[in-house]
Amino acid sequence: MTCTLVTPLLGLGLFLAVAFVSGNDLSACVGTAIGGRVINPRTGMALGAAGLVVGVISQGSAMTHTLNAILPISDTLTISEMLFVIVFIFLLAHIVRIPLSLSMSVVGLLVGVATAHHLSVKAGLVGTIIVVWLVAPVLASVLALYSLRLLDRISPIDLWRRIAVYKILIVVFAFLNSYVLGTNTIGLLVAMSGFNYWNIAIGILGILIGSFFLSAGPIRRVGQDLFSLTYSNALVALIVSTILVEFATFFSIPLSNTQTLSASLLGQGLSYRYKFISVRPYTVIIVGWIVAPVLSFLFGLLL
Repeated sequence: MTCTLVTPLLGLGLFLAVAFVSGNDLSACVGTAIGGRVINPRTGMALGAAGLVVGVISQGSAMTHTLNAILPISDTLTISEMLFVIVFIFLLAHIVRIPLSLSMSVVGLLVGVATAHHLSVKAGLVGTIIVVWLVAPVLASVLALYSLRLLDRISPIDLWRRIAVYKILIVVFAFLNSYVLGTNTIGLLVAMSGFNYWNIAIGILGILIGSFFLSAGPIRRVGQDLFSLTYSNALVALIVSTILVEFATFFSIPLSNTQTLSASLLGQGLSYRYKFISVRPYTVIIVGWIVAPVLSFLFGLLL
């Protein structure tokens, strides 16, 4: 492969990865607001896209530290191949209908490539990331469980006013959840390519294409699923997910917002003592969390 093809391939890989991730994961951020008819789908896409763009510009560079620590390599051809592997894994997961975490996939891929190139990996950092992945869902479940119980104990003086406040807060935290998705997950992808103005521009283009042209289906599905939630359920899930992912970003630790959101919804389900909870969806999600880094690591060994 000639060197003249490397930079276009890098840009194309970054664009596709960001577009697919934005199109899929945006539904977890704004699906609640759309499903609850607080805002319409087009407004939700614009709100989510704005959050992603602001997030990747303002805090996305925080993920550069993690990338440099795990994979101290600047070869553009290798990075281009990694981005296309991420796109391939993402599409494969979509076909077999297994939800995979992009953050976990990227970390597994980085460690695999570093191992294949006989590069020294900071085991302490990787260990910390794995611990956060294990602790975050448990913490999200516990926080959501007790937060919902606390809200349910508060008797509203004016029910309609309380609902109006919930709607406003859902829109605010839909934006903030999109923001932390931009800082952590999208920031991780842009940082892989090099956090410069050119790659940020490509990332923003990918966000816009993914948000407005690839997110309609996932938003429709998630919106219908979340429509059965009460406003308090949806709000608690968004708040818990936003706080945990932002906290992880502050320490440059990749953490999926879909992971924390799913765990918070499970915690809320557990808050109802006599409510039946379907185990199968959560089992599939947990399997995806395990498969994502392992599969990506194996692909990384082949690069």
